Amino acid sequence: MNTDGTGYTVLKSFTSSDGSGPHADLVLSGGTLYGTTDGGGSSDYGTVFKMNTDGTGYSVLKSFTRSGDGASPNAGLVLSGGTLYGTTYIGGSSNVGTVFQVNTDGTGYTVLKSFTGSDGHGPEAGLILSGGTLYGTTGLGGSSNAGTVFQVNTDGTGYTVLKSFTGSDGASPNAGLVLSGGTLYGTTSSGGSLDKGTVFQVNTDGAGYTVLKSFTGSDGSNPSAGLVLSGGTLYGTTFSGGSSDKGTVFQVNTDGTGYTVLKNFTGTEGSYPPAGLVLSGGTLYGTTYSGGSSGYGTVFKVNTDGTGYAVLKSFTGSDGAWPEAGLVLSGGTLYGTTQQGGSSGVGTVFKVNTNGTGYTVLKSFTVSDGSYPQADLALSGDTLYGTTVNGGNLNNGTVFRIDLSGGMTPVIDCQPQSRVNLVGTTTRFSVTAIGTAPLTCQWRKNEVSLADGAQPSDATISGAATTDLTLANVHLIEAGGYTVVVTNTYGSVTSSVAALTVQGSGRFISNGFGFDLGGMAGQTVVIEASTNLTSWTPLLTNSLLTGCFYFNDCDSTNIAQRFYRTRLTP
Repeated sequence: MNTDGTGYTVLKSFTSSDGSGPHADLVLSGGTLYGTTDGGGSSDYGTVFKMNTDGTGYSVLKSFTRSGDGASPNAGLVLSGGTLYGTTYIGGSSNVGTVFQVNTDGTGYTVLKSFTGSDGHGPEAGLILSGGTLYGTTGLGGSSNAGTVFQVNTDGTGYTVLKSFTGSDGASPNAGLVLSGGTLYGTTSSGGSLDKGTVFQVNTDGAGYTVLKSFTGSDGSNPSAGLVLSGGTLYGTTFSGGSSDKGTVFQVNTDGTGYTVLKNFTGTEGSYPPAGLVLSGGTLYGTTYSGGSSGYGTVFKVNTDGTGYAVLKSFTGSDGAWPEAGLVLSGGTLYGTTQQGGSSGVGTVFKVNTNGTGYTVLKSFTVSDGSYPQADLALSGDTLYGTTVNGGNLNNGTVFRIDLSGGMTPVIDCQPQSRVNLVGTTTRFSVTAIGTAPLTCQWRKNEVSLADGAQPSDATISGAATTDLTLANVHLIEAGGYTVVVTNTYGSVTSSVAALTVQGSGRFISNGFGFDLGGMAGQTVVIEASTNLTSWTPLLTNSLLTGCFYFNDCDSTNIAQRFYRTRLTP
């Protein structure tokens, strides 16, 4: 979180039934976030979801079943109007992946292409949309099972394999494409003349396939990230190769000339760059997965002419380790994540200025609020949005937000406590919360909002919109679970549930003395009796309440006097 301890909010903690393991980048449109989870959902094969940027309105737009409709959507989405387009890595008619569309209201799910193997297998990278046509890659499949470049119309027609890789001209195109005019540019992580990977181009009509660069090892090997295009020049990274076999930054012209290694990583100044570059003016910015002064990776910059290489940040472990995702640039500040490291060793969100000053850990994940961020961040105004693959309430991952302006979402410092009351008495629930003012409160009973005033049971409520709720003259109907929602402009938080159990007035029946007991469904209670108010004997132990019931003490007819009490148990 920010250096003053503020600004971080978990917008969604996945529960598995509504998604699990978000790996891909989010799409932000207005006040709505769209994304995918690799697992979870109704059949545990992944989901497409949406939610508001304030954490409300979470909805599963599609829960994949694998049988015909796809499974494991590893890549991000493309949004056009009211329609989302994406891919699944497996599933479909041949269980080797699909291209799909779904409307932003969850209707209209359609498989646009179900891969068969010979025409593609296992799409990992995101799609590109141009007009009414989608372009993408599959890492496997095609005529030689070395991967493909494909196109398909948004109505599901016109599927075409633009390139079926053969190995010698490239293999395993796992990164995304770049489109300029009628030409697509990309990389293959293997294949080429020495099986070290390639940079290629192909026209959108399938003609003009050209290997612009076939890596040899000494000049780079195994590019895992996509390219950046500026004018007639492509910039990229290779994960390995170069003079020290620890990766490179390179450039190559779109006509295949001018290949240049801009940076050979050596280890002490970075090694193994996994993500794509960010270009601003004449400077490229990126990360290395490892290397640097402590071996935990770096943030670097290098000019497009190969000069000015500088390590902006060398991670130490406690302030981050092993960055996998790309950077986001805003003004003179870079934002990013590390997959591990930080105070709990499960990842961070950081910022650093483009001149290398001002490094700050904005968030050090703790597992309960997220762990292992892998996708790129999304920046809108003064707010960052992102995902963690694991962590959260049930360790199924999270969607989070960081307010860079320093505002603090509410945090409940002291939770309301459960109560046991006799009919006709008064009870109170209180909560203490911190956060950026103003804070507003709304008490709820069994998830229904309460309002001040007289109730049909003759009880009276006051303080329903404050931190202190008072219930006077309670009756059995007031029994239940009470929570409070605390809200400010940065988000909201709901308290833990406080149970109110109400014990009714006693009465004799033919076979003993008893009383009504009302409580929150699922709450367990112990009913005890005493003849002297000192020694208590359990009469009913760990009884699970389902609402209201009558407890009868058959032994009471043989005892001169007896007192009763009810205790709540965890």
